[in-house]
Order: sequence, then structure tokens, then C-alpha cells
Amino acid sequence: MHDRFDPEYDPYRQERGLTARRQGGLDVYRPPHDGFGDEDGGSGEDGFDFWGTVRILLGRKWMILAITLIGVIASALMTLQVVPLYRATATIEVQRQETQILDQNAVDPVVIADAEYMQTQYALLQSRSLAERVSEVLNLPADERYASPDLNRQERLNQAAGTITNNIRVTPEGRSRVINVQFVSPYPREAARIANALVENFIETNLERKYNTTAYARRFLEERLATTKLALESSERQLTQYANDKGILELNTENGSGSLDANSLVALSSELTAAESARIAAEQRFREASSGTATRDMLESSNLQNLRDRRSELAADYRQMLGTFKPEYPDMLRLQSQIDAIDAEIEAARGDILASIRSDYNTAVANEASLRERVETLKTDLQALRDRRIEYTILRREVDTNRSQYEALLQRMKEVTVASGIGSSQVSVVDRALVPKFPFEPNLRRALIQALILSLAAGIGLAFALHYIDDTIKTPEDVKSKLGLASIGVVPKIKRASEDLITSELNNPRSPVSEAFLSARTALDFTTETGAPRSLLVTSTRPGEGKTSSTVALGISFAKGGRRVLIIDADMRKPSFVADAGASIGLSGMLTREANLLDQIVRSGVEGLHLLPAGIVPPNPAELLTSPKLKQILHEAETHFDLVIVDSPPVLSFTDAPLLGSMCAGTIVIIQAGLIRTPAVRRTVGRMLDSRANVLGVMLTKFDARKAGQGYGGYYYYAYGKDAYAYSERALSDSSSTRRKVRLFLDGETDVEEERIDI
Repeated sequence: MHDRFDPEYDPYRQERGLTARRQGGLDVYRPPHDGFGDEDGGSGEDGFDFWGTVRILLGRKWMILAITLIGVIASALMTLQVVPLYRATATIEVQRQETQILDQNAVDPVVIADAEYMQTQYALLQSRSLAERVSEVLNLPADERYASPDLNRQERLNQAAGTITNNIRVTPEGRSRVINVQFVSPYPREAARIANALVENFIETNLERKYNTTAYARRFLEERLATTKLALESSERQLTQYANDKGILELNTENGSGSLDANSLVALSSELTAAESARIAAEQRFREASSGTATRDMLESSNLQNLRDRRSELAADYRQMLGTFKPEYPDMLRLQSQIDAIDAEIEAARGDILASIRSDYNTAVANEASLRERVETLKTDLQALRDRRIEYTILRREVDTNRSQYEALLQRMKEVTVASGIGSSQVSVVDRALVPKFPFEPNLRRALIQALILSLAAGIGLAFALHYIDDTIKTPEDVKSKLGLASIGVVPKIKRASEDLITSELNNPRSPVSEAFLSARTALDFTTETGAPRSLLVTSTRPGEGKTSSTVALGISFAKGGRRVLIIDADMRKPSFVADAGASIGLSGMLTREANLLDQIVRSGVEGLHLLPAGIVPPNPAELLTSPKLKQILHEAETHFDLVIVDSPPVLSFTDAPLLGSMCAGTIVIIQAGLIRTPAVRRTVGRMLDSRANVLGVMLTKFDARKAGQGYGGYYYYAYGKDAYAYSERALSDSSSTRRKVRLFLDGETDVEEERIDI
């Protein structure tokens, strides 16, 4: 036979079909199909939990409403205490480009109103210098509303200017070049007056800035013009003196055509080139004429042409008459003499032409030689002049430079003089500020809406913060997600009543408590293949969670289902069940002496429900529970009863519950919803698992469905030691101790007065 304390012995896994699962490094035995989601106790779904969020908000609705109401009321009170402020707005336009009155002689560069320029205008409108100017114009330093009369003039001016700069608002109108200049003041007329003064003085300062710029330019030009004029006159005198000393004569000095010799050289060079061409042509004609060939002059001579024509006619007549007469015939001789005479004339004419050609050739040669001689002479003179002109050119260049600078400065001076009297600005007033009729601050409606939104957001944020800070077990979902255990049942919270809560609620089939324990009974019936475990330990982390009440309620539920149920009060430190005196020696008596179990059983008013009381409180309960007789008692109880429910002390720092859990077929941990922190419950479950107890699941008590998911206890750490000390030292009041007693097993009494689950 196997010892139940042997780690290898596991009758419930072998005989009842339980499967082992690893939980926190320990084997936890669960039903193969517990129907409570995935292994980690979660829902297996990712994403936003809408209904979970709704539950969080509904659970903290009163806190959220309180924060919202306080925020709105505080905002209303603060808004009503604020001094009304009025806002006046003047509108100005900044033109893209300044109007050009001078067509091409603009003094200043063209300014384009781009983004940088607009930002500059915004800064100038909010500048302290403009605020001081407005203060001076409106005499604000003398007004007590803007400056303290106890200060001196400069300090009052600074104070008034500071008031203006602190209350001016400059905003662009969309993406346009229109600017809204606003001034905020508790006085509506003052708001409009100062807003208009700001835009007017802004335009005036722009004009003054332009005028000051041209005045400075005019003074600068005047100084430079006088200096340049003196330099020009000095350089001209030096140039003239040097030309006189060196004998340099300039012709047409305005266009710089050069000296007389240079002009003569240019002209003679041209003539020399022409003379060379003429000489070459004359020489060519002379050579042609000297060779005996007919030259162009001969061919073009009219005299020779007439003589040739006359000779041709006579020669024709001679040939014609030669056919009739002989050459000696007188008429033939006469014609021959005429022909000879014409030939002589032709030769004489040719000689004249040749002489003329020779004469032209000689003339061309002489002309060329004369010109060449003159050109050579001028070249020599110009070479000498060039050496003298080096210094002259330097002086002349200086004169030209000074003259150009002087003319440019003189022209600029004329432009500045004309432009200084022109007052044009890129800024113009579109709308003047009107006296506001109503204050813009405080805006009660806007303040209330903002306070409502912010307070509601703060309340919701605080609700979520408290939800995530609060790590107590509040819902069945928390049981699965935080503990990884099944939820056996959920007992709702009801108002206290003067009568027995358990009996009254379980006797009502429609009662939520009755339905809760019936559901728990059903869940226990499905924990194994053969139904509910034959022995069941009911424990909790700390007292007051409804452990004893749940034990009685489960016993009554199973008894009404036709089963024989035995409740063993194993809490020998502070028994909760009472019976008639002498009716039983109790569990402590059976562990210390020999006795028959059935003889010590006490019947109750509920058929099928029996009790083995705790008996006399021993000084050493833990030592009694380690007795081998306890296993025999449990085994015998399982033999005679369908279900044995053991009511043990809270786990705390005692070993009672782990010892009992290792001997029972199943263990249920009772948790009061919203009271026990998750680490404390995990330690409780861990201690039970360390003793190889089969933790079937958790039963939540005092569950408020309207506040599901929200904790009602503090967020402090429940120390086992303190509660254990209070529990073992009976540090409860007499009334509390009496109220915790279960008197169901007294003769003639069916009331249960116990710890009042506040179900």
C-alpha cells in the first residue's frame, strides 16, 4: 500500500483520470478538459478588450463623476473670479512690393514681402521700441492704470511699455499678407485706442526709418562728392601740365583718337599703300606697252580706234580695186599712200600713249618714295612720343577714373535728393480697431467644456491607473489570467440580513447565492471522471473570506442533491462549528484516543449533512494533524460518506492547510473578491502545491457584479505573520467571535451565524 506522503504516489491521477500540468515549477493536477481557456488562464485573444474597458470605467464611475464634477465646479468658480478682458483688433496690409514713384532711379533696393520679411514685421510690431513710442504718444506713463505714480518718468515709461508688450497679439490672416494686431485690456476703449495707436505708429516708424536712411545716404554722398571733385581737378591739372611740358597734342580728346603725328601717320600709311598700288599698276602698264603688245590704254584710245577704222576702210577699197587695177595704177598708188599715212599716224599715237604710260609710272614711283620717306620720319617721331606718353597715359587714366566716380556720385546725389521728399510705405491700414462690446475672457462656456474634458480624462486616467496598480483578485478572469486556476464558482455579494444568510439563501431556488453554489457543485462534479472528489479541502489565504460559510453552503448543496456529506471541522485553532455538549469528542479527541468515527458524527437539520466537530482546542494542532490517525479518519469517512468536506484554518503561516491538502483528493481556495492581492494568493497556492495538494480551483466570494474587476481593499501587502498572530491569539472581540460560530448542528437550531460573507 502506497503512502500518501510518498512523492511517487498519486492515487487521484491514476484512479480518477486527472492530468498533470506544470504551474510555477510544480505539478498541478487539473481535469483534462476544464473548459477555462488556455493554459496561462487567459482568453487566448489579443487586441483591445472593449468590454473589459467598459467594466473598468463602470467600476470607477463614481470616482470619475466626482473628479469631473469637482473639476467643472472649480473651473466655474475660477472663471467667475477672473477680471473680464476686452480685445480690439486693427488690421493692416503689407504690400508685396513698395510703390515705385521713380521709374528707374530707385534709391533703396526693391523689398519683396516674402516669409522672412513678414516675420520681421511681426517682430517689429511686438518690439519694445514701438511700445515705448505708443506710450509716449498716448501719455500712458501718466495713467495710473499703466504705471505706478510713485516711480520716476523713465521707470513709468518702462512699466507702461511692458504692459503694452505683454498684451499685444500679432497674428497673420491665413496665408495672406494681412496682419491682425490685437490688444487686450480690461478697458474696452483703451483696447481700441492702443490697437489703433500701434498700427499708426508702426507705419510712421517705417516712414521715418526710410527717411533716416535717405538722409544718411545724402550726407554720405555729399562728403564723397566733395572729395572726388577735388581729386578730379588735381588730376586734370597734372595731365595738362605734363602735356604742355612734353609737347603732346591731343586731337579730339573726348573720344581719345590720339595725337596729331599719330593721325598723320595713319593717313600717310593709307596714302602710301595707295601709292604702292598705283605704282605697281603703272609699272605693269609700262611693261606691257614696252613689250610692243597692245595695252588696255591703246585698245581703249578713241583716236587709235578711228585711225584703225579709217585704215581698214582704205585697205578694203585697195583690195577691191586690186582686182581691177594694177598696183601702179594712179588710184591704187593714191590709196596706198593714204594707207601709209594712216599707219604713220597710228605709230605716232602709240608712241604718245607709251610716253604717257612712262610718265605715269615715273610719277607713281616718285610719289611712293616721297610718302615712304614721310612715313618713316613719322614713325621715328611717334616712337619718341610713345616713350613720353607712358606717364601721360597714367595721368589720363586717373583723370578718367575720377571723372567717372564724380559723375556717378553726382547722379546718385540727384536721385537721393529727389527721393528724400517721397513718403511711401508697404504697410497700410485695412480696418481700424473698434471698441469691443463684450469681453472675450473669461469664456465660461469654453472653460466649462475644457474643464469637463480634462476632468473626465483625468478621472478615466486615474481609473485605469488604479486598475493597473490594484493587483487583487476581483473577477473570474483574474483567477485564470493571474493564477492560472479554474474558477469553481462565484458567490455574489448581498446586503446583510438579520436572519441566517446561508440557510435563507439556499432555501430560495431563485437566489443568486443558491445558483452560485449549485454551479459550484456542478463544476466539482466535472472535475473527475467519477464526479466530485470523495474528500475536499476548503481553505483560504486569510480569515474573513467566507471559507466556513462556503463549506457549509457546499455541504448543504451536495446534501440536497441526495448525497451523504460529512463536514470535518479541522480548524482546531479557532473552531467555527459548535454542537451540543457531549455530542462528540471531535477531531482532536479522535486523534488523541481510540474512538469509532460514526459514534462521533453529529447530525444537522439538513438531511444528509453531518459534522465532525473540531473538539477541544489542543495546544499543538499542527502536531496532531501529522498523526497517522488523520489519514485513517479520512479514509474511513470516505468509506461511509459520499463526500467529505474538510474546513481547515487559513493558510497564513500555518502548516495545517498544506498537511490536510496533501491528504484530501481535492482542494478549493476561497478568495474574497477585491480583498486579497495576487502575490498573497500565489503564495497560498504555492504552499498547497508544495505539499502536493490537488488544487481544483478557486471560489470567489462577495463578488459585486456592478463593480466587476475593481478592488475594494487597500493596496498594501498582507503580511502572513500579523494575521497569523491575530488568528492564533484569538485577537477578535467576543461579539465577532460569537458571530463567526456555526450553530447549524445544535439541537433545535437551524440558523447559521457565521462570518457573514456579505454575499
